[in-house]
Amino acid sequence: MVGRLVLPGEYIGTEEEFIASKGTYEDNGRVYSSNVGNVEVGSDFRVRVKGKREDVTIQPGDEIIGVVTEINEPLVVVAGEYLIKLGKVYEIKTRALVHASRIMGHYLDQCSKVVKARDVVRGKVVGTRGKIDLTLEPPDEGVIYAYCSRCRKPLQRINSGLYCTYCQKNETRKVSKKYGELSEGVKKR
Repeated sequence: MVGRLVLPGEYIGTEEEFIASKGTYEDNGRVYSSNVGNVEVGSDFRVRVKGKREDVTIQPGDEIIGVVTEINEPLVVVAGEYLIKLGKVYEIKTRALVHASRIMGHYLDQCSKVVKARDVVRGKVVGTRGKIDLTLEPPDEGVIYAYCSRCRKPLQRINSGLYCTYCQKNETRKVSKKYGELSEGVKKR
């Protein structure tokens, strides 16, 4: 067990065996890994998952996958969770902004017409001076996972639009060509 490489959500042991610590969590008396890394157990039975941290810098041309946390016209605020750089995926915690003119390729009077809070988006970094600016214009960029604004069930892609099979509602989004696809190393939450 000690030293073993584990992935997020992987079972480590029971609450009777270990005390959940950094990089782990407890659920119904079972301890699971919350990140990628090696299992370490202290003399006090505290189990932790220690990952190899790589320092990466975000640069124009990189891609960020994150969740839309708020829409303050004319800006969309994205909580970045993953950075895709040169084909590798890194877990990050950052905040990025998308201006209304960088969603569809022309200015929108309301961002909320094509992006909603809680949507998962994939955006290309276009600027990093003081703040991270993203664009959703290219076909591969945009919403990659969305929920119905009425019932909050996941939306299915039908042709170029999104549809809720639960409440039979069509939704409008700036949909990525990669809707429903997650890059290797990215997990759904």
